[in-house]
Amino acid sequence: MRGQTSWIWFMFGMIQLFFGAGMPVEYQLLGQLFGASGGGFIVLAVYFLFRKDKASPMNAVAKKAERTTLIRGEDGVLYEVPIKTPNSRFTLVLNIIWVVILLFGFIMQS
Repeated sequence: MRGQTSWIWFMFGMIQLFFGAGMPVEYQLLGQLFGASGGGFIVLAVYFLFRKDKASPMNAVAKKAERTTLIRGEDGVLYEVPIKTPNSRFTLVLNIIWVVILLFGFIMQS
């Protein structure tokens, strides 16, 4: 996955879809609104998942990697240095656990 943005949109969409599905009959219009906006969030998640970042022709100093920083060396030239980040597997595991708990709670409610 290219970043964590897709997971955030996916989580927002899932929450709204489950809110919409769990609404009583009296709040059918509100449930439909939650369902439509949740579907929109899921579409945004898919968009951010497959989006390709292109360097802008107006930006001469485009960063090549997502998690990098620009540092000026002793010679005065800018160098792109990767930022040391922890492995994102932990975040992936937490997101999977969140989806399982959400699905389990929804099934137990029905």
